[in-house]
Amino acid sequence: MSGLPTAPDSFQQKTTAELQYLIENPDFYDAGVVALARQELRRRGALVPAGPSFSEPAALSAPADYDDETAPAGHGNRWLLGGLLLAVVLAVAWWMLRPQPAPPVAAAPAAPIVLEATVIRPLPSFEQEAAGQVAITRRLLPAADRADTTAAGRYARMARRYWLAENTAAYLIAQALADSVTNVFPGQVTIAQERIDWFMSAKAYNQNLTPNMEARLTLMQQALVLRRVSLENFKTRYETYGELYTDRDQNRADFEAADIAGELLGRPTKRVPMQGNISDL
Repeated sequence: MSGLPTAPDSFQQKTTAELQYLIENPDFYDAGVVALARQELRRRGALVPAGPSFSEPAALSAPADYDDETAPAGHGNRWLLGGLLLAVVLAVAWWMLRPQPAPPVAAAPAAPIVLEATVIRPLPSFEQEAAGQVAITRRLLPAADRADTTAAGRYARMARRYWLAENTAAYLIAQALADSVTNVFPGQVTIAQERIDWFMSAKAYNQNLTPNMEARLTLMQQALVLRRVSLENFKTRYETYGELYTDRDQNRADFEAADIAGELLGRPTKRVPMQGNISDL
């Protein structure tokens, strides 16, 4: 600081602290200024600070080990960082060495589910079959009976009712005997019973037919009585036990009803004539 005055009187005006500051910071001031400051302090009998030493700096000592309580914050952070790195290394090692699950075995393609087919057979109408059977039944009448066209027409209409009922009943009984019915069997039996009742309700009236015609209608009535009993038994067993079974009486009834149908179509009969009154059945 060469601009400062160097006369002794100017130093006499400075405080002791200011003079000591000049001596303690010789790099900022001329050597003469520092020397005058020393001289003034000696004159005042004040403490003269020692000048800074320009010897080689002492070698830094090795950092002492610190315990947890006295370690500086930076040293603790290094321990924390090291712990985190160690945890990461351990986690990666565990992940690489962990037991590997067995590779999934490719499952064989599942076989398609095969459902047991339940064939629901719709109940046929039997109109076409009945038409051919009515024609045969009418043709088997004696010529004199066929000549009575009014009676023959009534007889043909009754024969149609019979054949529709007979074909339906025979169809369902054949299924029952073959144990091939489905859950629609009870409903279809009801339809067959309705067709039987359709014939029976008309048979109750006097239609002024010839004796041969009446005799044949009585055979039809006997056959349908047997069919109705068989169907009712099969329906009850199916609804009660969920299965069908037959017995000697069932087999006999089926045989006689089928034999009557064959006789009405001109085939020879194989049955023993039924005894008693039809109304007792």
